[in-house]
Amino acid sequence: MIVPLELRAISVDDPSALRAVYRVECAATVHARPGWVPLDEAARAAVWQADNGWSHQLVGAFEGDDLVGFASSSTADDTPDTAWVDVCVLPTHQRRGTGTRLARAAEEAVPARVERYVASAYLPTATEIDALVERFAGPLGYARATTETVVELDLATAELAPVVVPAGTTVSTHLGGVPAHLRAQVGVIKGLVDAEAPHGELGWEPTPVSVEDYERELALWRAQGRTSVESIAVTDDGVVAAWTCVVVGADPARPAHVEGTLVLTAHRGAGLGRAVKVASLLAVQAHGEAVRVRTSSDDANVWMRAINDDLGFAPVESEVLVQKVRRGPSRA
Repeated sequence: MIVPLELRAISVDDPSALRAVYRVECAATVHARPGWVPLDEAARAAVWQADNGWSHQLVGAFEGDDLVGFASSSTADDTPDTAWVDVCVLPTHQRRGTGTRLARAAEEAVPARVERYVASAYLPTATEIDALVERFAGPLGYARATTETVVELDLATAELAPVVVPAGTTVSTHLGGVPAHLRAQVGVIKGLVDAEAPHGELGWEPTPVSVEDYERELALWRAQGRTSVESIAVTDDGVVAAWTCVVVGADPARPAHVEGTLVLTAHRGAGLGRAVKVASLLAVQAHGEAVRVRTSSDDANVWMRAINDDLGFAPVESEVLVQKVRRGPSRA
């Protein structure tokens, strides 16, 4: 007997529902990204439930009581006009139109103030990315906004040495958060990372991170058993000129990942980006909980890609970001 497919909302406060979501997400992601290592279930649930300025709406595709796919739409307080859409369907249920139905349902679940939808996907090759955009994203009305290359560094073989910085500047590394008196400056830099790096057609604007939001992010990572490793370059007059952050998880099989790297415009050209990046990687090596570090850069970001190449990062997969502008008047 054919069981009809039914779409129903899923509450992020329902533990059993989130367990089913986690199983579907893991199965779908491993199918698309061979070798991918997930966060553990509790750590992933913490993302959905965190009080960190993001709101999430989930919709599931059910056959009877069995969840076979889900989609999410997520909005942040600092970018209320943009909703991030994600779709996961069990491999055994793909190519039946379920993903398309879920994506449309997720779009309908967003707040009225949303003006555009953004989605991203990771696949092993650019050719597979092209096929996904043509087959799935394009018919839903999404256009390619930009592409990134994901790279990894093997810490066991990496040859890293501290970088000499100009007189009047000091590089330091901090686990679990930078000193309190520097957090406001670091929040400003974090809000510039996406805006100042190449980002194709996405049109990101600066979104400064408040001290409160910075500390909420640290609290989430601690709850997940993860450690932030932040390196900063500070001038003698107290200006944070450069920043980077690597987040290390409890499972060494899962690569640590670079949250972002930025040098303020007035301080560029002195090697500070490389200096803070190397400092953070040396600290991750010393921390001993990660064997690989993963990061990505927009394919037009020739400066960061050159630094990563020189440090020994190697390509492992491709990422595409697509977007769709919402048509018609906002719902009341």
